[in-house]
Amino acid sequence: MLGSLLNPSAPYSLYIRLTSMESQETLFIRFIRNECTREEIEALLAQFNSGDNESVLREIILEQLKNEEDIPGLQLPDLSEKEELIYAALLPHLKEKRLVRLWPRIAAAASIIIALSFGGYFLTHKKQPQPTLNLAKNDVAPGGNKAILTLSNGKQISLTDAGKGKLAQQNNTTINKTADGQIVYNQTASPSTKQVQIAYNTITTPRGGKYNLVLADGTIATLDAASSIKYPVAFTGSERKVEITGQVYFEVVHNASKPFRVVVKGETIEDLGTHFNINAYDDEPAIVTTLVEGSIKVNKDGQSVLLKPGQEALATHSLHKILVRKANIQQAIAWKDGLFRFDQTELKTLMRQVSRWYNLNVVYQGSVVNDEFDGQIPRDVKLSQLLKILASNQVHFEIENNGTTKTLIIKP
Repeated sequence: MLGSLLNPSAPYSLYIRLTSMESQETLFIRFIRNECTREEIEALLAQFNSGDNESVLREIILEQLKNEEDIPGLQLPDLSEKEELIYAALLPHLKEKRLVRLWPRIAAAASIIIALSFGGYFLTHKKQPQPTLNLAKNDVAPGGNKAILTLSNGKQISLTDAGKGKLAQQNNTTINKTADGQIVYNQTASPSTKQVQIAYNTITTPRGGKYNLVLADGTIATLDAASSIKYPVAFTGSERKVEITGQVYFEVVHNASKPFRVVVKGETIEDLGTHFNINAYDDEPAIVTTLVEGSIKVNKDGQSVLLKPGQEALATHSLHKILVRKANIQQAIAWKDGLFRFDQTELKTLMRQVSRWYNLNVVYQGSVVNDEFDGQIPRDVKLSQLLKILASNQVHFEIENNGTTKTLIIKP
């Protein structure tokens, strides 16, 4: 077995040097057939670690991906064996600065091994994995579509349990749940301008929940875990205003005569029609508003900044100042697309996301190294799978279950 052939702690200073693309391609095919000798595996991994061969290996891998079904005798090694290969391949790149990379400089070559091993996860790690505790015993399922709808009269409806179809009627507006679980507000008649009191509803997602809402004007709001949105059943007057907590992604329908405004913790985000994300969790150091497309204005404490696509505004809780910087769009909205995405993200920052999505407490024991992570992992995996990907020889995980809550213990 490959796992017994490769010991990640062993030195890898001697490799067979492959001098032609043809020999590299032949060896790669032998590898995915599980036919390689120890020396051949070491030779292939040496090429993965060489930046000089990146373009050649990229071409080989892309070609084999296209023709994967045509490779006779294709047999992928077991997951545990491939994990060992990944760690072994990256061992020579150990540096003083710890950066746990889920796609490093050599990802063009190594990602095929990772993809075949983890079913689409991107992972490279710079340290040898250590034996982990039995995480499956107290495993935690990923979050999903869970939310509570609170009507203006105080009635609560569990959107998790509600069937599709009509949920409620409020004045001239019907609230429906679609087959894919989305909540949609449909106006059966134009809202009356004579209505004195505006009816407000609220949707709240728990930790481990996520939900999509289509407002009366057609604007789409996607709520992440532990978030909420308070909104009018029908938009009347000269503006469209909602209030949020947590993290919400908006796709706003353009209406020049009725600007769309989002209020969060004393900050107001105003736009005429655009896509943007707001991260305003209480345990995060700042409110971050990321503009994907269109134009928005961020107002706070008498200050106002206008964002362009690809920018984000940071309003810290302690400083009464709005900072503007270039945004990492893919990282900011990855949650909406079902991914954890990290770009030099510290362990403790990462774990705040994990805590909310898996609805668990996180406790640090001892002096835990605050590793940095690069890469992406699907949010639909069980917690044990996620932790096995993140584990290193300086960070270990344990899941405790006391019956009512689950706690993730992180220790050296």
